[in-house]
Amino acid sequence: MFCIGEYIVYGVNGICRVAGISPSPYDKNDPRTFYHLVPVNNPMGSNIYTPVDNAFVPMRALMTREEIEKLIEKMPEIETLSVPVEKQRRDIYRAAIGTLDPVGYVRVIKTVRERRAQLGAARKHFPITDLEYGRLARHLLCSECALVMGVSEDDADAYLLSSLGEAE
Repeated sequence: MFCIGEYIVYGVNGICRVAGISPSPYDKNDPRTFYHLVPVNNPMGSNIYTPVDNAFVPMRALMTREEIEKLIEKMPEIETLSVPVEKQRRDIYRAAIGTLDPVGYVRVIKTVRERRAQLGAARKHFPITDLEYGRLARHLLCSECALVMGVSEDDADAYLLSSLGEAE
């Protein structure tokens, strides 16, 4: 169970601060305990109330600085995603991001960057699916790294890209 004041990753909402832990705000007869989450990157957004034992939306603690450094070290070796059927691309991206595994974020980022290069070289259109999921994976990874390392999201993005040996 997370503690009040702790930062967590909550689904594709990204980083949230646990503002409270209480009984259901919706139903006084509901025996479950709920987290009151406040999204960090969208402070004007809605508060989130979710059961502590929510089985539908994954939650995890933020990576530590050491875990981020280990991830960065192994980024060049992380393989891209395999998409055997083009119509499955969205589902494959969604599944990789939906696990909240930072390695999955990196796999999506690398897959999208490789695909952009291939399609650009062939002078073909870059699909919106790739653009959307590439941005989402980058945002989720960079915002987490930025908060943990105490830098801006842009600085974290530049640092991660340089560790991949690629510059935009």
